[in-house]
Amino acid sequence: MSSDKQILLGLTTTKHSDWRDKVEEIKQFNLTEVALLPTSLMPVQRQVLYKLLEETSLQSIPYVHLRDDFTTAEVEYLVERFKVKAFSCHADALGYALLDKLPKYNSLIYVENFADEKTDKLFTPQKFKEHQVSGICLDLAHLEEAHRTSKNHYKRIVAMAEANKIGVTHVSGVKSSIVYKFFNKTYCDHSLDSLSDLNYLKEMPERYFSPWIVIELENSFMEQLEIKKFLEHIIK
Repeated sequence: MSSDKQILLGLTTTKHSDWRDKVEEIKQFNLTEVALLPTSLMPVQRQVLYKLLEETSLQSIPYVHLRDDFTTAEVEYLVERFKVKAFSCHADALGYALLDKLPKYNSLIYVENFADEKTDKLFTPQKFKEHQVSGICLDLAHLEEAHRTSKNHYKRIVAMAEANKIGVTHVSGVKSSIVYKFFNKTYCDHSLDSLSDLNYLKEMPERYFSPWIVIELENSFMEQLEIKKFLEHIIK
């Protein structure tokens, strides 16, 4: 893997990801860097998390996914305290409103693609120009989902990826079984059971892997450390 690319363990906060347990794992494994995705945390909960992280071995959080309730002060704190280099927001009305609210950090905020064509309707050159978007947070599982389900949507994401800087890359699992798609409405999986669910990455162009490659999984850090080794083997 190129020396200018870094794979980051993801401190996820969704339903099946216990963020307090992950804080304890930071201590256990003496981790110095992780990515932060506070998707499900309200502002008060995030303040609790930040305080806990300050008491660990963590030295930096290179990447943070932003919720629409982030403030300028909170972003400034993360940049100053944890040396954040890149943020992301969603390609929806709330995401663009947040981007407009944080002009000072515009150059650090990348807009993420969705898997579903209906929710990705604002992931367009027009919206990027209107809101002065600096680049893309390319979710490769969402891209693969589009590849399997909507040819036109897939082509549009690829066109955006070719025309814009890719500042952050999200990596999660993609199931191969149509049965999984039937019951879960998506091929994407944020809780990895098998490393084979990452095999789709072998077909991705090298340029899709940005300087910050984020493991967006609910798996424990112990499991993510093994996943990271697998990704290092794939991403050469």
